[in-house]
Amino acid sequence: MAKHNKKRNVGLLHEQLIRHASRMTVDGRSEKAQDAVDIVTRHFKKDSETLKEFRLFSSLIHTKVDSEALAQRIIDESRRACMDHNAEVLKREKSLLIRDINHLLNEESFYDQRIPNYKIFATVQALLNEWRGASRLTPAEMVKYESRLIEHLTRDEAENDLQRSENADPLVLNIMIEKFNKKYGQTLSDDQRKILEFRLMNKNKDAVVLMESVKQKTLASIDRFYESLDNEYLGKKRDVLVERVTNFQPDETDESVAKALSLANLLSELEAE
Repeated sequence: MAKHNKKRNVGLLHEQLIRHASRMTVDGRSEKAQDAVDIVTRHFKKDSETLKEFRLFSSLIHTKVDSEALAQRIIDESRRACMDHNAEVLKREKSLLIRDINHLLNEESFYDQRIPNYKIFATVQALLNEWRGASRLTPAEMVKYESRLIEHLTRDEAENDLQRSENADPLVLNIMIEKFNKKYGQTLSDDQRKILEFRLMNKNKDAVVLMESVKQKTLASIDRFYESLDNEYLGKKRDVLVERVTNFQPDETDESVAKALSLANLLSELEAE
């Protein structure tokens, strides 16, 4: 494969940001998690060239069809769609994205995160670049890369643990499939996964509803926990804990999401008792 600049691979950057946010959440570093989520929402925003490229990238990564003929049609349509991308604006946007990752996250190992299926991620980005006129691949390489993409589009795979909705946005698929199921599926709770899914899909109202549900379930779980508790020290903490949970008023901010993720973690711990 021709030399690939993984720092400008829109799919890899997005996946690494989500993995980083999830890892920070699991480690209890909510501020760091919020920084990563904030970068995603700031740079993968509506009408940006970055989001436009990411949607096309993600559809090629996650689409599965039954025939090579249909796969070729998808490639042809994707090639035409690339002509609508503003390459210069996209280049500037990616530079700003990389700058924020470097300055705000300041994690030396960020770009070293291992991403399953890296090869197809690199193939798709190389093709997107070429379809926009990068002229870095030879004709033989173009045929090789497109053949590899056809093989990927017609792959035979079992259904993922996370079921794919007919209306699922590519953002959700890229965030959830493989990421949460394979790496963090045994660590993050269902509520945490759904909160991140809604937030990164910009389904903010759904996220707020879910966060309120987590709040109410946590209050109920606290009551059950203390009903059977025979510990004077912990008993004194009940009122403070209830007050903090009660005072949490979910909204559409990143701070609220970070608090809800921590609350969902508390809920999981209480239910495990």
